[in-house]
Amino acid sequence: MRHHSLSEPVTLDDASRKPWYESWAGTAPLLALGGPHRLAEATRLLHSLVPLRTPTSRAGDPAGGSCSATRKDAFGVVLASVPPSPVAFAALLVHELGHAKLSALGELTHLHEAGPAAVYFAPWRPDPRPFDGLLQGIYSHLALAHWWQAYALGGPEGPEREHAWAEHARCHEMVAAALPQLVGSEVLTPEGRAFADGMVAVHLELSRTAPPAGHLARARAYVDTKRGAWRRERDRSAFHAFGRTAGKGAHEAF
Repeated sequence: MRHHSLSEPVTLDDASRKPWYESWAGTAPLLALGGPHRLAEATRLLHSLVPLRTPTSRAGDPAGGSCSATRKDAFGVVLASVPPSPVAFAALLVHELGHAKLSALGELTHLHEAGPAAVYFAPWRPDPRPFDGLLQGIYSHLALAHWWQAYALGGPEGPEREHAWAEHARCHEMVAAALPQLVGSEVLTPEGRAFADGMVAVHLELSRTAPPAGHLARARAYVDTKRGAWRRERDRSAFHAFGRTAGKGAHEAF
């Protein structure tokens, strides 16, 4: 699970380093399942990792997940709490290094002319996203969909493979739900349009190898649930905004 609120950095002692070593062990061959470029980019792009405290629930208990992030002003740095397994570590790197690559590309090439308004539906977030956040999320989840599919096809049989198919299906369907907003936008530059078309091509290529039907159905239901919740929140916010505007107008009329 990816938490949107990051925990604070921690200083590791010998005992707290052990889980990191255990998660790191075996990560390289797992990354390589997604192609040699996955391992190469981790080797070249990951300069340092800032350990964060494992997220906790409101009751103060460990949340059972992890948090991670990158920063545009600190290229090559990944902030993360300790992943629970090498597989989770590999997926974390695929996701966060995707953000790092796209941030670097955005500094070199102007991809869109969109403003900061947060109005776009993104199944991986409960809140509306700005266009740049939508672009970032689509790109990183497309990378995850690619890697999880490769892991499902090349990894061990059993629960690990089923988990990989479930994660692939979820990421693939989330991208399918968000991508039309990007492709249909008029704010893309020619370079951004070419980049979006490339993501469409990758998404279609991944679709050629479908996950087991049960995983696909659950992924689609997951996205439908997220879309329904987002629409209700959008409508509720619009209603409250209208009420405030109408109230102000009535007050001024008197």
